[in-house]
Amino acid sequence: MALYAQTTGSHSTNAPTWTPIPGLSLTIPEGVGTTAIITLNVPMPYATGDANPGGTFGVSVNGAVSPVVAGFTYNEPVPPSFGRVPTTLVVGIPLGNAAQAVQAVWYGVRGSTVNIDSPASLSATF
Repeated sequence: MALYAQTTGSHSTNAPTWTPIPGLSLTIPEGVGTTAIITLNVPMPYATGDANPGGTFGVSVNGAVSPVVAGFTYNEPVPPSFGRVPTTLVVGIPLGNAAQAVQAVWYGVRGSTVNIDSPASLSATF
């Protein structure tokens, strides 16, 4: 079985803490003894700012953010251009006795603004 969600349009955040990525949520079914492989693919994000800008990406399960995260920062404090930084996160989530809500989350690093202007996706396979 597989589940899939994809963003539409452009999104950005300068939140200093985890915030949901619009359109990227799934509900994984119950299934004790099975692990869901959750993949968050953000193929063309970029960040703007003046303190080594970057972004951090994760997934929350029933509101609790997994400690496994992905992210990027630029090497320069103020990059001459804000190039695209493909970012993918893969997390194994054990299925439980009940369905679980999975939400992609993100935040800006050091006050930067993270931008998505191409489709990003969240998928689950069992």
